[in-house]
Amino acid sequence: MQALVSVIIPIYNQMEYLPRCLASVARQTYRNIEVIMVNDGSSDESQIAMDAFERIDRRFHAISHDRNRGVSAARNTALAVARGKYALFVDGDDWLEDSYVEHFVTAMIDGGYDLVVNPYITERDSSRIFSDKDNARVPSDRKLAPRELTRRQFLDGVRSPIGQVRGYLWNKIYRMDIINSYRLRFDTEVSMMEDELFTVEYAVRVQSFYYGGCADYHYVTHAGSATTESPVKMLPQQLLSLHRVNRIIAAIDHGESEAEGETEA
Repeated sequence: MQALVSVIIPIYNQMEYLPRCLASVARQTYRNIEVIMVNDGSSDESQIAMDAFERIDRRFHAISHDRNRGVSAARNTALAVARGKYALFVDGDDWLEDSYVEHFVTAMIDGGYDLVVNPYITERDSSRIFSDKDNARVPSDRKLAPRELTRRQFLDGVRSPIGQVRGYLWNKIYRMDIINSYRLRFDTEVSMMEDELFTVEYAVRVQSFYYGGCADYHYVTHAGSATTESPVKMLPQQLLSLHRVNRIIAAIDHGESEAEGETEA
């Protein structure tokens, strides 16, 4: 029997994009999924799309916050009820190739890895008219051979401002037993780079990483995206998150150095 995968989707005022996102999740070739949609106090008609998919597909489950509490709180709400062996995170304004979940799960099971990361496709939403390849930028390393990564290689990729690893959630798959064992949750006090902080917290607690090389996620940038906000406005939160990320990694480096010293002695 296929392992259950929890697909977590925080939603806030994304009705314009949401039906395409949810339809792409429903079409996944890997069928044993639970889709946890969390409406974080939307003031648009996002709930209508959520309710429609919940009615027609029993794998979809809608949860609603009574007010806007932020994307971290929405993801935490979903993690609290997730039943899957693995967790995937999707943003409500993006969309997936049909093989997105299958490629992740196959790699995790075949290699027994703790985390698998894949490249992604960036799309510019300039016309608001979508087609599979319009306004798309396919990663240059989409065709590179899959390969194992050391923790150091993975963390360097997470912190890098370029490349296909980065700190994003949606190009990675996580083990729910690790998340639950260490009670990993998103910091609701951090509004920028909360995804990178969570990924680093997870990565320092596991051992095996794999780059799968399958670009199945379409990351759509548009005027409302968090990444298009004013750099000056985002800077304080980014610096706070980056400081915490570097502090976590430095602690791991210090521990590894001490262990090497004891071995040499």
